Formats: sequence, C-alpha cells, structure tokens
Amino acid sequence: MPRAFERGLIPQDMTKIQKIAFLAVLFCIILPVSGAFGLTNILNVRHWAAPDYTRVVIDTSDDAQFKVTTTAQKISIDFKKTAFPKTIPHQFILNKPGISKVLVMPLPHRAVRVELWLAGNVETTVFNLKKFLDKPARVVIDIRLPDMEKKESEERKQFKVSKKDEVIVVIDAGHGGGDPGAVGRRGTREKTVVLKIARRLRNILNKKEGYQAFLTRNGDYYVSFKKRLKIAREYGADLFISIHADGCKDRRAKGSSVYCLSTRRASSEAARLLARRENLSDIIAGSPNGQCNDESDPITLNMVQTETINLSKTIGSIILKDIKGVNRLKFHKVQAAPFMVLKLPEIPSILVETAYISNPKEERLLRSPQFQAKIARAIASSIFEFLPVSQTASTTRIAKKNAEKLPSVSTPRSPKSSIYIVKRGDTLEKIARRHNTTISALLRLNNMRLKDRIYVRQKLRVSVARQSGGPIYIVKRGDTLKKIARRHNTTISILLRLNNLRLRDRIYVRQKLRVPVARQSGGPVYIVKRGDTLEKIARRHNTTISTLLRLNNMRLKDRIYARQRLKIPG
Repeated sequence: MPRAFERGLIPQDMTKIQKIAFLAVLFCIILPVSGAFGLTNILNVRHWAAPDYTRVVIDTSDDAQFKVTTTAQKISIDFKKTAFPKTIPHQFILNKPGISKVLVMPLPHRAVRVELWLAGNVETTVFNLKKFLDKPARVVIDIRLPDMEKKESEERKQFKVSKKDEVIVVIDAGHGGGDPGAVGRRGTREKTVVLKIARRLRNILNKKEGYQAFLTRNGDYYVSFKKRLKIAREYGADLFISIHADGCKDRRAKGSSVYCLSTRRASSEAARLLARRENLSDIIAGSPNGQCNDESDPITLNMVQTETINLSKTIGSIILKDIKGVNRLKFHKVQAAPFMVLKLPEIPSILVETAYISNPKEERLLRSPQFQAKIARAIASSIFEFLPVSQTASTTRIAKKNAEKLPSVSTPRSPKSSIYIVKRGDTLEKIARRHNTTISALLRLNNMRLKDRIYVRQKLRVSVARQSGGPIYIVKRGDTLKKIARRHNTTISILLRLNNLRLRDRIYVRQKLRVPVARQSGGPVYIVKRGDTLEKIARRHNTTISTLLRLNNMRLKDRIYARQRLKIPG
C-alpha cells in the first residue's frame, strides 16, 4: 500500500474502504492486460509450391511453443499461450502438391490449432526459425513428394547419360519463395525479374541447334544451394549461370557485374559484401540446413578447381564484353568471392548481377521486357562464343534428322582406343599426361565420373593418338590455350578442333598439342589492337569480314585478341 501511494496510483483523500475498492478494480483491469502481453500472436500464414514440395510458413510475434501431431491425412500443430488470430482467414484452400487445405481454429486455455490436410504419399518436416533481419519468428512445414523428387532426379540423370554432343547450360534464377532478394523503391522484387530473364535466356539457348538449357527453378519457390548444385551435376552441365539483380543502400550505385568463385578471399570489398549477402539466402528462405555444406574430396578440388575457376573467368570476361553494349558496367573485370551457389569444382560457374534494382533508373530497366530480352541475348551470345558446338556434332545431328531421306549416311566413328593397366601410384592426371590426352577424355572413354576412384590392375581405355604431319607444341608451366593460340597466330577454337579437346578440358605441363601449320604468305599483316573487332578491321582495310575469315582460316565465332596477327588482302 505505501508503494502505491508513493507512485501516485491511489489518491490521498480516499477513505480506507474506497482505497480497497479502488485497488480491487485496478487489479481486475491490470490482470487480463498482463496475461495478454504473455501471449504469442499468429501474424500470417504463407505458402509456396514447387513441383516436388510445398512449404507452409506460419509467422509468429515471438518464438512459439507448439506440439505437432502427424497422421497420414493431416498435421496438427497446437500452439500454446497463443492469441486467436482474428485478422487472418480461418481456412486456406491450397490444392498444391501434397496438401489440400489449411485450417486455423481456437482451442480452450488460450491455444490455437493449425491443421494441414495432406494429399497423397508425402514426407513432412516441421521446424521453427528465430527472428532474423526483417523476418519474424516462423514455424515452417515442408511437405515433400519423394516419388516426384525421385522421378525428377532420375530424369536429369537419364538426360546426362543420353546426351552426346549437346552443350548443357543450367540457369539459376536467384532467390525465390520466402527470399525475395533485393527490393526496389517501386516494390520490384529481385526474385521476380531474374526469373523472367532466366526464362528468356533458356528459350534463346533451346532454339539454337546443339544447345540445351534448364532452370533450377521455374516458379516462385526457394531452392536450397545444395539442390541447385545437385541439379547442375545431375544434368551434366557444361556451364552454370546464376542470374541476380544487385541492391544496396546507396541508390546512386549502378551497373552490371560478373562474379566467379574464389576459394580464398574476395577480389574487392564490394565482392566480399555481395557474397556475404547472397550466402544468407538459405537462412533467409528457411532452409533446414541453413547453409550449403557440400564439401568435395580435397584431392579432386586441388586437381580441378583452379582450372574450372580459370574457365569461369574466361566466360565471365566474354559476358562483360557483351553486356557492355546493353548496360554500363560496375566492374570491367570479373570479380571473385566465396559464393555458396558457385561451389561446383568441376563445372565453370558464374554469377551475373544484371543491374541495380535499388537504383531508380535501373529498376525501371529491370521491369522492362525489352531490357530483360537484351540482357538474355547478350548472355546467350557469350555462351555461343565460349561453348561452340563442334562441326562433327553438328554434322551428326543433321544426319540423324535426315535419316529417312539419307539412309546410307553413317555416323562418325569414335576415336580409336587401347587398354592401359593401372599401376600403383597412378592418378588420372598421370595417365592422361602419359598418353597425351586429357582427364575429361579418359572419363568419357571409361564412362566414369571425376569422383570415381581408380585402383591397381584396373583396365582403362585410353585414346590412341592420331598421326599427323602438323607441328607439335609442348605445353610449358603457366601456359593457357589463349597464350598458345596467340603464340602460334591461331585461335582457341582451332586448337580445340586439332586436338579433339573441349574448352573445359585441362591442359598440363609437358602435354603435346598439335598446332596449325604456319602458311607462307607475302601479304600484309595487321596487328590487332585493344577494342578491335573484325567489322572495324574490315572497314579500316576496305574489305569484308568474310574475306578476313578466309585469309586467316577462321570462323565467325572465333575470338580475336590484342597483338594477334591477321592477314589482310594486299
């Protein structure tokens, strides 16, 4: 009582009976309010559906106390000390994969029950997530369709086995579902615009003879880092491209950029911050694992990853060159950072930040179908340059197409091979070097994968080197295909054709490579300068691109580079 007087809660001029009555009324008023403050509120019920799973998310004001009861027909989640939500519907008719509806109903003793009615053969997981950034506390229910998961996985693996000469590109539209990515001032969501660009890119590639493109997601749902990488591997991708839209607090920031994986540190502070933000996607979207933990065998990483990163930088440089014609560049060189989504040691992988969604001008561009199409065409053009379809593969496909008209056409023979018996201490790299071939060629001949072990006395097929009168070049430490091509005044594409290589194949010290015979010619030679194109050179020397291609034994898709010597008509 004295404390109540000190706090001024009870007027001083009251009689004793009035004071007792006043305190009783005050107690009755305060008690329910104090009880209400101890309750958890259900704020929202959200859901996303993928082909093989549906996710239901229940947002709560605080970490909720709940009990889960699961039967074949439904999941019941009983929330304790929870206020009945009057602001949200009591019934959600979903009819999504694995679930038909969600019911929300009050229970006695300040409790709420949420029922999820299941459909078909499903597996369920229920877990809670604490508040993170701007995300409230959440209870997440994942409803997976194992039969559908298995079917999709088998279809991807079957495609990988059946594919022959097609170039396979896996396109990853960043974010999705509960992770919207960056959001512009007009409410434009990164997850929405990058999916539109990814679909356009897929359609362009699939229309081109010899190319097959697939998406990691084709709707508004989240795919964990681990599954994105799994999809790329199961398809046997030749290239993995993750499409994003940048964002930051400074709305003046603008420009496109390209990133590859760094196994150590980021190439710039901006790259480090971007990687840190992008790597939170699993946590923001509520992946049960929280992070991609897909560690590979360290020997495999040591053998392959450096070369893969170099290839990623090559395609990244080409994309920067092509995107420059569509949007200004933030960085003129490929940046590197430890992105979770690029951890594919055997597949060249890049992340393209198409524009700044936080910049008002570039947000308008990203919303524009015309700009989306231009970005997609620029990336597609870079892919065609980086991964050209071989002439042999093109001829084979044409022959198959016209099989009814030309029944006598025979398919090209596979390269001749011999048998090698594996010895103690052998590795694929040593065997490839000994037989002047590549690790990739050995894997193809023996229907193996890079992670497969070899053992003593195992029989391996190795390709028999073809006889040729052309000159041989011995690869030196620090050589790349680009350096060798420049040294012999040729192109990377010609080196690949002469040596039956693909762009992703590694070269190594002391490997023998065939190089084109230098033609004797008394005609004039032009030294290519930075920024030159065949069109500019042809115009400067009053000739045509076709004439330049014939004189230099080139094809239109072959790249030219600074200090390259080109023959020009006299």
